[in-house]
Amino acid sequence: MITNADIVKLKKVFVTKQELKIEIDRANSYTEKLFMSLSKDLLEFKKEMVDFRNRTDKALDWLVGAFKKFDEEHIILSARYSTINKIIDNHENRITSLEKRN
Repeated sequence: MITNADIVKLKKVFVTKQELKIEIDRANSYTEKLFMSLSKDLLEFKKEMVDFRNRTDKALDWLVGAFKKFDEEHIILSARYSTINKIIDNHENRITSLEKRN
């Protein structure tokens, strides 16, 4: 049989329902505080990432615009250089023929 002395020893070794409930409530409170802190940090990080994405998009938009402008200028100048090269070749032919006459 279990004596009163055994019950006292068992109470010292094992947790009672009330003690277990207190520990569970404390753990739940701690977990809730951590979760709230993590939620706050996550929301702040999300805002920072949205801001970063907006700044990156603006920079990329500017770069794309600059490259398009550069490409358009390159196409126009390439066409002009082609025309100028034809004119220079024509002048060289005319100079060569004039030099042969003289």
